[in-house]
Amino acid sequence: MAQQTVWAEDGGIFLRDVLRHGHLQSIFLPYDGYLHIIPRTLVSLAHAVVPVQGYAVAISFLSCLAVAVIGLASFHLSRSVVEPLPARLMIAAIPVLLPVGPKEVLGNAANLHWYLLWLMPWLLLHRPKSRAAGTVQFLAVLAVAASEIITGMFLPLALWAVVRRRNFSAPAGLVLGLGLQIVTTLVSPRISDDVNYHPVDAMSVLLGFGLLPIGSTWQADSRVLASTIIAHGAWALFIPCLLVLVLLVYTLIVGSRWLKVAAVGAVGASIVCWATSVLVSSRIMFSYSQYTEADWANGFGYMRYAAAPAMFLLLLLPLAVGAALEKNHLNRRASFAVAGMFVAFLLVSFFPASTARQAGPSWAAGVADARAACEADAPPASASVPVAPAGWKFAQVEIACRELTSP
Repeated sequence: MAQQTVWAEDGGIFLRDVLRHGHLQSIFLPYDGYLHIIPRTLVSLAHAVVPVQGYAVAISFLSCLAVAVIGLASFHLSRSVVEPLPARLMIAAIPVLLPVGPKEVLGNAANLHWYLLWLMPWLLLHRPKSRAAGTVQFLAVLAVAASEIITGMFLPLALWAVVRRRNFSAPAGLVLGLGLQIVTTLVSPRISDDVNYHPVDAMSVLLGFGLLPIGSTWQADSRVLASTIIAHGAWALFIPCLLVLVLLVYTLIVGSRWLKVAAVGAVGASIVCWATSVLVSSRIMFSYSQYTEADWANGFGYMRYAAAPAMFLLLLLPLAVGAALEKNHLNRRASFAVAGMFVAFLLVSFFPASTARQAGPSWAAGVADARAACEADAPPASASVPVAPAGWKFAQVEIACRELTSP
């Protein structure tokens, strides 16, 4: 059912703008203070290639395909940091099988930006071998940066690429993309919803980092983690946090310079991405240090903000495998076994996939109802089709009757 439901901005913002402004112009429209070039392009493509009743399935397919492409790109681009095949296979599996992915971020363009954050450092680290490859790299980085403003946290990595690798194409794309985002924010600033604004204290940010980016990779069911928190308090996070620390320390001790830099960068990117997302959003649901037992039992759950930080933390394991292979702490056969266990662990956490939109509403059924309204004796100029989540301020899309009734 999830594939039959249009999620959030995919309908209420991005598709709405395609219907109002056309394919090309809608791609460059700001929303919430930012550009969303790649998600909007996918929405425009989905609307262009299928009838309106098939839009939900089309955008879900294209969004999943985009994540698969990101996984393949990660496999190819990560060779500049970690060369062994088992480690790169693990890296490619991370975005595709991210345990928290099905909950909200996988299968829709509205949350594709979390996967683009994961892709950005791999693009910056890659050294193109030809002018044509450099042009492709520049355009890819530009598109990613023009789709997610938080990619600005990778500016130090871009500077390193210029100074140490003499790579100018990727940093130029990042700077230009961020420049476009800044101009967009100045011209069309993000409007804060003061009604829901709630300052988040530092302890909640720290506790939330252990709960979501770390906890969601350790325990796929947020209800189980909440029950453990109720029973044992924050000690429930001790083992997963310890594992993250052990992997980091191991790589720093035995890894090559590139692996050490990558490990520190992965943890840093995870922390910055999580803290920035939480502090910018500032909602009461993030005040974990103030949760009561009832809050843990009824109000706690995994959400989209954990996606990119969790991916960067999962990266520590393939980096550690790469370090172990360098020092002959693992042989090639054992490293493939570790990679297999890692993928198996992700699969167990991934399935059965539970999504926030699996209860509907059905997009195709909504289009059918809207078409019936347009074919009435006194038809309106347009009819609305509902999207998920229910209660969202843009939880429906107005579609002109001429489009609904056209052959």
